Formats: sequence, structure tokens, C-alpha cells
Amino acid sequence: MSEILDPTSTPRPRALDWLRVGTGIAAVLGILLAATGVQVGEGEAVVVTRFGDPVRLLNVAGLHWKAPWPIDAVARVDLRRRTFETGHAEMLTRDRKNVVLVGFAVWRVSDPLRFYQSIGTVEDAEEKLDGLISNAQIGVLGRFDLSALTSTDPTTLRTEEIEAQLVEATRTVASERYGIEILTVGFQRLSLPEDNVSAVFKQMRAERRQYAARYEAEGAEEAARIRSETDLEAARIRAEGSEESARILGDSEAEAARIYAEAHRKDPDLYRFVRSLEALDSVVGDETTVILRTDSPPFRLLTSEGN
Repeated sequence: MSEILDPTSTPRPRALDWLRVGTGIAAVLGILLAATGVQVGEGEAVVVTRFGDPVRLLNVAGLHWKAPWPIDAVARVDLRRRTFETGHAEMLTRDRKNVVLVGFAVWRVSDPLRFYQSIGTVEDAEEKLDGLISNAQIGVLGRFDLSALTSTDPTTLRTEEIEAQLVEATRTVASERYGIEILTVGFQRLSLPEDNVSAVFKQMRAERRQYAARYEAEGAEEAARIRSETDLEAARIRAEGSEESARILGDSEAEAARIYAEAHRKDPDLYRFVRSLEALDSVVGDETTVILRTDSPPFRLLTSEGN
């Protein structure tokens, strides 16, 4: 039976067919790209596994290729720095004092393949780090007294040394076992059991008393130095004053002697008269009773004959 063509029907446009074909091809390519392409971003690495076994490490940012699933699969590892806070851990110091510490660590993945094989996830990594840091704190703090953590004397505090030893105690194990680089280990919080609080306060009071005694000794020493310098300066000023006074007195006496000599040279009788009056004035006062002969100088001046 022959097909009867309807002369009034419109033929199917070829452009629509090509669009459908192109859309199908693009969908297939998109699926293939999604199945075989791996995009690696900055700050991360990708471990490519084949049937569960690691075969490649992609740590350069960009587009990479792999076999489609289920042949190859990918596991992403974050390489950025992370901060982890430990739980509360009670431990003993060298002087047998209990302390409760909450520590922290700054870490990052240094070996993505080792990290993936030994741990796999960040949550598991922090669980490993918690135990590792707690064991290191117990070992390190056992070599230090409580004053190294709580002293008010800056020369006694040794927290930086303790934190450096904690890094050394954890870095090698974390790197070799887990592919983790520990950058910093420190103390987030430090607390004391109730029975240790009184001992700490007693120690702090003793340290404050030592500071006070030292400051008092330094103050007394400074006061003695100032008094000594003041006494020395006062003695110097008095000596200079005495010297100046003696010089002025000597100059005055010399000037007086010169004046007397000049007066004696000009009028010997007047000079003797004045000197007699001065001698009489120095001997006889307002309430002085003197019985002397008046026929000899200078007392003859008291009689009318001496005038």
C-alpha cells in the first residue's frame, strides 16, 4: 500500500533536528566531563583512588582527568591551617600540684596521601590530636613547677619554654604517623582544683612580699644616697661660707688696721684718745661698778683732770 502524501502538510525543520542532536551531544560531553574531570582548588589536594586504592595525588590547582566512577574516585583534603581546642585535662606538676588545662593547636596537613591513609577526615584528625597533645602536656608539665605557670614574677614564668617543648613533643609523631604539621601548641585556659587555690594564693602573697621587701630596700638605699649627697653638699656650702666669712673678716680687720694706722700717723693723740674710749666702753657697762685708780689711762678720762 503506497503512502499518500498530504500536499498541505509542512515538512519538519532541519534546524530543530540539529538542535536536538547538539543538545544530546552536549549532555553526553557534560556527563563525561563530570565523570572524568577533577577540579583542584587553591588550598586543597585531591587523592585519586582506583577501586579504593590511592593511585595519584593532585596538589596543583586546575583541571585534571581520571577514569570515570566506579573505576576512579576522589577524596579531597583541605591543606589550610586549622585551629583545634583540646578538652579539659587534669595533670600534675613537678611539685605535685594539680592543674586543669585546656590547650589549643594550630595545624595543617603536610602530607595529604599519608593523612588520607591514616586518618581520612578532619574530625578523626582532631580526635587523634586531642590524645597526642594531652599525653604531651602530661609529660612536659611533669618537668616544671606550678610557679612556671602561675607566678607573678616574669622571670619565673616559663610558659613559652613549655609551649616550645609541647610542639617538639608532638611534631614528629604527628608528621610521621598522620601527615600533619603542628605549628603551635599553647594554653587556652588554666584552672586549679579548689584544694590548690590556697597554695597558689599563698605563693603569690610570698612573691608580693619579696617584691615589697626588695622595693623597700631599694628605697632605703636611694634615700641614704640622697641624704649622703645632701649632707656632702651642705658641708661644702658651709665650708665655702666659712671660708668666705673668714676672708671678709680678714679683709675687714686689715682695712680697720689700715685705718687705725692712718689715724695714728695723722694724729697720735687723737688715736690714743679714741682707743682709750673704745677700751673703756668695752670694760664699763650700764650696770658695772668699777673701783680703779683714775690717775692712769684710760680711766683718768673719767675725772675732770683728764679732760
